Amino acid sequence: MKLDYGTQLSPSPISLSIGTLLKPKLKDITNSKKGMSFNKFNYYEVLIKMTPELFYTKIKGESGLEYWNSLTTNEKETMTLYDVVLKEKQLTDSFVDIFNFFFEETVIFKESFFVLLDKNINADINTITEKDIHGVISDKSFLQVLDIIQQICCIDDNEKNISDLKFKNKLAKSIYEKMQKAAKKQKSEKNNIDFTLPNIISSVSNKHKTISPITVWNLTIFQLLDSFSRLQINTMFDINSTRVSVWGDEKKTFNAALWYKNEYDK
Repeated sequence: MKLDYGTQLSPSPISLSIGTLLKPKLKDITNSKKGMSFNKFNYYEVLIKMTPELFYTKIKGESGLEYWNSLTTNEKETMTLYDVVLKEKQLTDSFVDIFNFFFEETVIFKESFFVLLDKNINADINTITEKDIHGVISDKSFLQVLDIIQQICCIDDNEKNISDLKFKNKLAKSIYEKMQKAAKKQKSEKNNIDFTLPNIISSVSNKHKTISPITVWNLTIFQLLDSFSRLQINTMFDINSTRVSVWGDEKKTFNAALWYKNEYDK
């Protein structure tokens, strides 16, 4: 499910068949009274993007790496993230926390399912009835839910699977693969400290004409990053328009529509 530009830009929750997904505002991410912080939110993002291999080789430590290396190739390829979540209680608890942060409903884990209940329910877990349940996240819907949350957090992968693309010939495919490889290398070489959430919050709130360090906390993550992108585009537009007004545009390279170019749906 690909969220369109309007849906992403709006602060309104997203209604799913199983429940209602919230779009956290920056003030929610840093709400210490609810146990949140930038570091905890970063940890949530790591888990949302996690794979079985990443968990066992990077997160679980030496025992995890030893276990992963003991598996056959087939066992590694067929293992799902949901399998790992069911097996590792600490991970199960972490995803309960994640879902409770992003869903309007109260989320519990029961009988191998994440169960979404009315947010005001105070019933004991053993006395819950079918009418109290809004929806269920199972192995079939788990990754789909994570994909939507990734989009809300702007950490989803936009690259198309090469198997889904059609090429006129082998040369075209080879060129595309080289371009993708170069793009990944360039992305990894970026100075990450310039693109941390706190730094972007500071940059946008001190550069934007109407967003201030006081009001910025009411933005969703997408709204913040969209403003950040627009500020960069408008800065380039102002530079180019000034250059053209002084020196002219003999080569006809000035794009008067740059300031409203749609970067999201391209």
